[in-house]
Amino acid sequence: MDNSVLKQEKSTFLRIRDLIKSAKGTLAKRFSDVGATNLEKLQDLRESGTFGLDFQMFIDQLDQSNQAFNFKDKFKKMEELEYLEKEPYFARVDLSDPAGIDEDHLLYIGKFGYTDEKPVITDWRAKIASVYYRYRYPQKNVQYETPEGIQTRDLLLKRTFEIDNGELIKFYNNDIQLDESEIIVDKIKHRTGGVLEDIVETIQISQMDIIEADPRQICIVQGCVGSGKSTVAIHKLAHIFFNYPNVIHPAKSILIAKNQILIGYLSTLFPKLGIFDIYYKTLRELAINLVFIEELGISVDLGEHTDTSDFTVDKLRAFREKISTYHKLVESKLNHLFSNPNYESFGGFKYSEKLTPYENLSELLNEIQEEIDMQKERLDVSPDGIRSMLYRENLKSLKKLAKEITNIRVKLKTTDFIEVLKTYELDKSKKLNYFETLIFILAYSELIGFLKFPKFEYCVIDEGQDVSLLEYAVLGKIVLRGRFAIFGDLNQSLEDDGVSRWENIKEVITEAKQASVFELTTNYRSTKQIIDVASRILTPYTDKHLPKSINRMGKEPVEEEFNSVDDLVVSFDKQVSEDIKDIDKSIGIICTNASLQNKVDSLLSKKSINPDQFIKLDSSKVIHYLPRGIYTMSMVDCKGLEFAKVYVLGMNLKKVKGAREARQAFVAVTRAMNELHVLGIK
Repeated sequence: MDNSVLKQEKSTFLRIRDLIKSAKGTLAKRFSDVGATNLEKLQDLRESGTFGLDFQMFIDQLDQSNQAFNFKDKFKKMEELEYLEKEPYFARVDLSDPAGIDEDHLLYIGKFGYTDEKPVITDWRAKIASVYYRYRYPQKNVQYETPEGIQTRDLLLKRTFEIDNGELIKFYNNDIQLDESEIIVDKIKHRTGGVLEDIVETIQISQMDIIEADPRQICIVQGCVGSGKSTVAIHKLAHIFFNYPNVIHPAKSILIAKNQILIGYLSTLFPKLGIFDIYYKTLRELAINLVFIEELGISVDLGEHTDTSDFTVDKLRAFREKISTYHKLVESKLNHLFSNPNYESFGGFKYSEKLTPYENLSELLNEIQEEIDMQKERLDVSPDGIRSMLYRENLKSLKKLAKEITNIRVKLKTTDFIEVLKTYELDKSKKLNYFETLIFILAYSELIGFLKFPKFEYCVIDEGQDVSLLEYAVLGKIVLRGRFAIFGDLNQSLEDDGVSRWENIKEVITEAKQASVFELTTNYRSTKQIIDVASRILTPYTDKHLPKSINRMGKEPVEEEFNSVDDLVVSFDKQVSEDIKDIDKSIGIICTNASLQNKVDSLLSKKSINPDQFIKLDSSKVIHYLPRGIYTMSMVDCKGLEFAKVYVLGMNLKKVKGAREARQAFVAVTRAMNELHVLGIK
């Protein structure tokens, strides 16, 4: 590293940091004019755990009462400046035009952009910033997109900075001699786990392909364990909101996961990437919201798990064929009506199977009402004119026609709809379970259509392998034009009704024009030793989608066997007692059964642990995730999470039998980043 260059870079760094400090001070003064305590309360709420409802309600309230100030945007800007003050940027690229027409570009790239009189920091999401992620220097004819089309430049310099709490420490020139994997390994080594961290400094080309993929289609990502797919999912959202601000809005987008634990965990990354008003829900919460908002008039009980695997691709095809018969029936009834000489002159309506039968009838009734209004206006203008008799006859015919169409519509919503439900032995007068509720919603969406529930402009699904075909079919009806990003790993499928092939999704969600499938094959989370153990568990049952290690070395995993559960707990007690002396990282304790988890919870509750650092994962409660804490959980609840150190209690890896058990063990051990202890019974 050239010291003279470092001195120049430090000078530039200080100048840019001072600009940001000044901008932050100016904005803070504007906040004080509308109440400095409001800003403090917002920041407290954001730091108080999951980025949740209290924060959203308070900022919405402030936004409404200070519309001229535009509270949401100003708060977002303040958050960005707070971050930029500590780390204004992480990279620099120098570009020149090989044709010599345009001026050269020297770009400093940061997590957020900043402009003074001219651009000072380029946002990582800007199209031109993709050069940093996709190329090494020196390289000629690198390309990036702009609204004017593809631009070609020569990459003269690519430089990465190490900045610590507002101080530039050193830099690397990312030339062809630098092994960039060393930078990634160094970044991962300093992570504590327990919360999701952004990866804007280390996004790989395979991840960038997903992030930059056109959001106006289905994007399916098969990502091996630890490949960063959940993190990439949220970075993709941030990238979309930046580049498609007039097409896809955060407040009209949603993140879906199967349980509240994972939803809360994922939400910890939103504010770090400047996302403040997106929806995030479980599928069951979404179903309840839909029933309520649409006023479907049914009673539901979604508490118990109900298997939806019976709804196969073949059954979906049969369901759609049945819906198609109602389309044909309604269209036939309309054709018959308009063949009546009294109604012939009002024909011309074009039936569309892109709308539901009910929506077609409603649209036709709207057209007839417009015609009625027009005939009335003509009659009012000339009540005794030569054509007044014709207007009166037209009105009589139109009203009669409207009544007949209304009768068809009423029958569709009552008799015909009930007949469809009976096919699946559904009785809407009784309380419906989860499977029955989804069938009801799907049938309603296909025959009637949602009249009050607004469609989402974009949807991200995490752990998509655990979402059933029926759930995908319902989601396809509430997301605009099939705009999905679906992330998952078939090797981590633990639900009986989850998808077995990604290709099935393309057939279920038919609203999208096309679907692209991506694969992430590299594990960045765990050490090579942990990946070796995980692969050993799974390879007897599959050779597909196994994780490739980046060869980050660490401690050998510990596997111990005991004669009894009591002996196991005694040994665990000794080991964890050393951990709690200084909780400087996240520690995940995964228990194979409820009895063992109760013993562990009781044991830890008697120890001198800061209550805030002892977290029992419970899908019914809001969880406060910390980078330094001890987490206890069941096997079911550990999926999607990561911890610096993991104990798997009650599992003997030598006794794993069958593909399902292997997948459970595989998921459990790969929660570990650096250290893994597996304690089982002989």
